[in-house]
Amino acid sequence: MMRFSGVCSAIVIVMLSGAVSAEQAGWQLFDKVQHAVKHYNFDTSFVVLKGGKVDTYRWLHGKTAEQEIEHLIPLDTSGVDILRRDALVYYLLTERPAFVTRSASIPELPALLFEDKDIISRLYHAVAGSSSVMSGRNAQLLRLTAKQGGRYHYWLWLDAQTGFPLRIDTLSDNQHALERWLVTHMQISAELPENLRALMAAELPQPVDNPVQALPDSSHQLTWLPDGYQQVAEPASIPQLENSLLSYWLLSDGLHQVSVFVQNSQRLPTQAYRDGATTIYVQTNAQLEVTVIGPVSIETARQLAAAVR
Repeated sequence: MMRFSGVCSAIVIVMLSGAVSAEQAGWQLFDKVQHAVKHYNFDTSFVVLKGGKVDTYRWLHGKTAEQEIEHLIPLDTSGVDILRRDALVYYLLTERPAFVTRSASIPELPALLFEDKDIISRLYHAVAGSSSVMSGRNAQLLRLTAKQGGRYHYWLWLDAQTGFPLRIDTLSDNQHALERWLVTHMQISAELPENLRALMAAELPQPVDNPVQALPDSSHQLTWLPDGYQQVAEPASIPQLENSLLSYWLLSDGLHQVSVFVQNSQRLPTQAYRDGATTIYVQTNAQLEVTVIGPVSIETARQLAAAVR
C-alpha cells in the first residue's frame, strides 16, 4: 500500500511538472508575439471579421534607437487614419484638426498584443497548441484560456519564424468564434518602412490636457462587478453623452473595459445584441435606461444592468 501511494505521488508530481512546463512554453510564445509587434519594422494588412462584416486595414510599424512610430490605415472609405509616435496617438480627420490622445499603443489594435504580461497572466492560462500552415507560413497555435468563467478566450496563431501574429480568434465560453483578426499580407524588414520616414519628422499638434469632467453627484450605485473587474477611478468624459448621463461607470480587468451608462428612460424594450466580441445590452424600466457596452457575455451584461440601484 505504501509503495502504491508513493507511485501515485510520483505520477502527480510528474503531471504537475508537465503542466508547469507547458505553461512556461506558452508564455514564452506570448513574449515572442509581443516582441514582434513592438520591435520589428513591418508593413502588414489585416482584416477583422465580425459575423458577416469585414473591415480591412493596413498597419505599418517602425522603430529606431530614439523613436517608435506606427500608422493604422482603414482601407474602407469611412475610416479614420490613426498615427502613433511614442506615447502620442493622433486621429487624422479629413477637413478637421487632428484629435490627440496619450497611449503607448493604438487602442484600435488588439490590446492583447500590448498589455503587460503580468496582467494577462493573472487572467489567463497560456498553452502552446499544434503547428499548421497559414498563408504559406508555418504557424504555431497559442491558446489563452480564461481562468474564470464569463471571460472570453483567445487563440493566437503566430509565425513560427518571426513570432508575428497571423490570426487571433476571440472565443466565447462554449468555444464559438465571436471575432477574428486575420493577417492577409506581411512584410518585415531591417529598415524603417519608407511611408513612415516623413511621418516621423512631420510637425503634429500637441495634446490638450483637459481636466476630467466629473458627473454630478448621483444617487445611483453599482452593487455588483464581474470577477476580476474594478471601477476606473477617473474615466474620461464622453462629450456626446454628458448632457444626458445620470451616472456612468467604467470597469476594467486590466485588459478589457466595460462601460455602464444610466440615462432617463426612453421607454424602449430591453434589448441585447453583439458586434463581434462586443456586447451591447440596454435594460429599460419606467424611470431609467441602463446600457452596458463591452467584451462580456450577454448574461454578464444583464447582471451588471440589474446591479444598478
